[in-house]
This record gives sequence, C-alpha cells and structure tokens, in this order.
Amino acid sequence: MSTGKQRLTIGLLIGWKVEPELLLANALVAASYGADFFYFYPAGINEGQRRIHGHRLEHGEWVEREFTYPDVIYDRMRRRGIQKYADVYRKLETIPFTHTLRGMSVHKTVAYNMLRKDEELKSYLIPFQTLRDTAKGLAFIYKHRTVIAKPDRGTSGKGAFTIRMEGNEFEVFDQEYVHRMNEEQMLAFLEMLIREKYCMQKLMTSVTKQGLPFHIRVHLAKNGHNEWIVAFCAVWISSEPQSKVTNSKHTFQMTTTWNRFLQHQFDEDVGGAMEQRIHTYALRLASFMEQQLDGRLHEIGLDIGIDAEGRIGLFEVGAGVPSAMFQFVEMARPAIAYSLYVATHPDMK
Repeated sequence: MSTGKQRLTIGLLIGWKVEPELLLANALVAASYGADFFYFYPAGINEGQRRIHGHRLEHGEWVEREFTYPDVIYDRMRRRGIQKYADVYRKLETIPFTHTLRGMSVHKTVAYNMLRKDEELKSYLIPFQTLRDTAKGLAFIYKHRTVIAKPDRGTSGKGAFTIRMEGNEFEVFDQEYVHRMNEEQMLAFLEMLIREKYCMQKLMTSVTKQGLPFHIRVHLAKNGHNEWIVAFCAVWISSEPQSKVTNSKHTFQMTTTWNRFLQHQFDEDVGGAMEQRIHTYALRLASFMEQQLDGRLHEIGLDIGIDAEGRIGLFEVGAGVPSAMFQFVEMARPAIAYSLYVATHPDMK
C-alpha cells in the first residue's frame, strides 16, 4: 500500500479514551503496511505550526511526540457537523479523512426508513414505529404483544425497555426491574418516551437451541481497494432468558467463537449457507446505505437476529463509531488499509 517513495502517516483522531487493544492493533497493522501511525486528541492540534501532539508506539510502549500533520486522518471521534467540534475539523480541513458523514450516527428510524426504499432490504426489517402519538404507540403494543422501546439515538441497549402484554396489564422490564402498569399508566409512560424521542420495534425471538436470547454483530468495512467486506461476525448471548436486550450493560453476556456458534446453532461451518446469507444481506445493505448517505463512511455495524425459521431480522444499524469487544485486529486491518487508500487517492470526493 505504501508508495515506496516515503512512509505514509496515519493519524487516529479520538475524542475520549478507547480500548488500548484497539490502539495497539491499529499501530501493528499500520507497521505491517510500512506506514507510521499515531493517535491524538483534539487538544493536541497546533494549527499555526501544523503539528499535532500525540502518541506513537515505540518498542512496545506509547510515547508522547510532536508530529507534522499526517497524510490521512482515521476519524474515530466522528463529530463532524456538530457545533461543539466544528473548530477541530476546521483545523484539519486540508487533510483527507476516512469518514466525512455529518453527525454522530444515523438515527435508528432514519436507517429503517431508508432501507424501506429497497424491496429486498425491506423484507429484513422488523415492524417498528417512531413514537409520536400515545394512541398509536398503544395500538402498536396491542398488535404485537411484545415490543422493545429504545431511544432513537441510543446505542448499546442504553435506556431500552421491553414491554409485554400480560392479561389486561403491561409488563415493562427496564433490564433490571419489572414494572406492571394498567392502560392509563402505560399511556403516561408512552408520553414520557415520546418526549425522550423513542421508537418501538416488535420484539423478535432470536434464541439459541437452549432458549437463550442472542444477537449477531456483523462488522462491515471498506478495505484497501475501496470495497465493502464483512470484517467479522460475532455473537452475543444473554445468560438469562428474560434479558432480551443482549447488548445492554445490565445483561450478563456470553460469547463463543463464530465457528462454534454456527456449528451448535445451525449445524454448519464457516462458509456454510447461513453465513453466506448473512454476508450477502450485509454487503447489499452497506452498498445501499453508502449510496443513500451524503458523505464518506467505511464502517457499519449491524445487529441482527435469526428466528426459529432461520429468518434474518435487523435490530439496528450503527454508522457512527461501531465497536467490538474482542475483534480489534479484525477491525484494524480494513480500517488501516482503507486509510492508506484515501491517502493515496486525492481525487476521492
């Protein structure tokens, strides 16, 4: 990927502390491409001298150094277009960025409505509703009986509630406690959720053969040829059947290797029919979203479920800062390769 004339430099922009394993993975992958790498925070930018105070890996340790502006910025802060961060992006505007979308992410219902434009992708959507009216919200619960309410802008299961019809009552689980409500109380609860900008989604039953809820994270990334690939698939399993929100911090999560999950759940190996279906769907979604969005992105995180009939359902799309628990090298490999692609293709929009 390097031009052979000089070593390219990648600067990783972060706005807060990230996992040290992610930093290490990026530095090592960059070195394998013959590129230099450092990470920095917005406070480290010296616009007047076009230098940045950051950290570089030297002999296995992170060392503070002053750097000239890099050839490309791998943006893991992703706050372009937000007034609070406008000055950061202005100071670095002469440097190509890997990510140029405005805002922190794509809201859940914005993504769902976007995907409704494609007939094939629409079939993977789980019934949903943007909460704007209490009566319509109540009708949605009566229709689907078990739903999940979640912030339209939230991530990682924060603030999610599962709502289930139990006789004439509504059982609301906040990932810690169960609350029972009558219809009047539910209407008041929905009014509160409307003010907090929530959406609702039918609760899809995605459970293992042992009855434990699970979701699959599919991490899509652009590679060094500007092509979408599936960087990895990872499964997260709730240890308790009643904890349906498998990415919530209140849920004790378990995981296993992707191959073992496929073997135990679907009696297949990597490369089998189920994995191929997941990859085909995910890659089509990434390509479609890229066409719809105004700006460059190179990572998308999908959270999907699979029901008892083998149907894939989309829980959420993450186009902000998709995360991982263990797959840091798998994330770093395409991200670094794509960063170098951007650095060597100044004609990119």
